[in-house]
Amino acid sequence: MSRILILFLVALGLQAQPGIADDGRPAGYIMAYELKGVDAEKGTVVVRKGSELAPKLLMPLYDDDAVFIRDEASKITLSLAKEGNLVVSGKLMRKEIAGEMASGDDGFSIIEQIADILTGDGDGDSFSVLVSKGGDEIVVPMAVHGRNYVLRSAQPLRLSWTGGEGSFSVTVADGKTVTQTTRDIEIPTAGIAGNRFSVTIADARRQKLRIAFEIKKAAPKIPEDVQARENRGEVGAIWLAGRDNGAWRLEAARQLRALPPAKTTSDLITALEKGWLPRSK
Repeated sequence: MSRILILFLVALGLQAQPGIADDGRPAGYIMAYELKGVDAEKGTVVVRKGSELAPKLLMPLYDDDAVFIRDEASKITLSLAKEGNLVVSGKLMRKEIAGEMASGDDGFSIIEQIADILTGDGDGDSFSVLVSKGGDEIVVPMAVHGRNYVLRSAQPLRLSWTGGEGSFSVTVADGKTVTQTTRDIEIPTAGIAGNRFSVTIADARRQKLRIAFEIKKAAPKIPEDVQARENRGEVGAIWLAGRDNGAWRLEAARQLRALPPAKTTSDLITALEKGWLPRSK
């Protein structure tokens, strides 16, 4: 019976294969794959140094690797340094991999960071959070000191925090205060007057944290080298999260939530909610 594997950027199985040394920078990555028939049974589509390897999402590909499929109904999506996104399927049954990605390719840099954060290999220094002063601090990991940039949207902005002692009083731009025990709130931005507003969180001990926002007319333009690596929208959103020292993280998380549900998407949102700050040029 055919077994279909349809995966995209899943955090399982991203570790390198044992006994296979990877030299130099990758030439590309596996972005998605669907195996049918004999491919699903054999489970091997990558040849490296004479060994057949099972495909893994965000698996790096190196110079002299070969990606192949046996069943014409199968397909595998690659993002290659030299050729951009490429689908191996149908008449194209085998693809020889050559070259390596450039260190200045921000698209590949974002993909590398996504792979690292999903496998738990992210740099601990890449986390930045907004913390109130005092004892049991109120912490808003996705927010920055200064202004946080968002777009006016029908989809509410979700703000979450840790610490503090409940219950909490949350005052939004219009001056209305909401009292709640939970540590998250959804803020509609579509009806906010003007382009600047703030949210103030106060706990039972009267400890306060103010988060400042600015509504922008448009988000920064995604560079071509990042757009070339795009698939569903995660790459662009993570690139945006790293802009202006994290000032766009809340907006990036909102854009990720607007994508069709997927484990990778929820894992990336969780990482941002913990204060992950992707690096970008």
